[in-house]
Amino acid sequence: MRKVAVTRTNNSVVKRVIVHECKEGVYVFRCSSLEDGSATGDWWYESVADAEDACRDDFGIGPDDWEYIDDPLEGCQQDWIAPVRVKGRNTGQPQWGQYERLEEGVWKDVEPS
Repeated sequence: MRKVAVTRTNNSVVKRVIVHECKEGVYVFRCSSLEDGSATGDWWYESVADAEDACRDDFGIGPDDWEYIDDPLEGCQQDWIAPVRVKGRNTGQPQWGQYERLEEGVWKDVEPS
């Protein structure tokens, strides 16, 4: 399960958060932009309820503020909404800091911002 929400506080650094529940636990990815891209950091929680409580307390996000999004594809980044992976990760030769996005069935390089 994954969901995203825009922060409701006047936080100058965190603009939106993504909550991702996976087999390792629940991650809250803090994003500095409303545009899709890498998170600036993450927090780990044991439960969705704990993650939601933290998002409410720290960012003013209420239950109705969440929008559910698809889980990431195998090998893709948890903190991006679109299917994005580290370039070369699929061949066992990851090029850290370089990404590619799946667009209409084709992996295309993501231009650095």
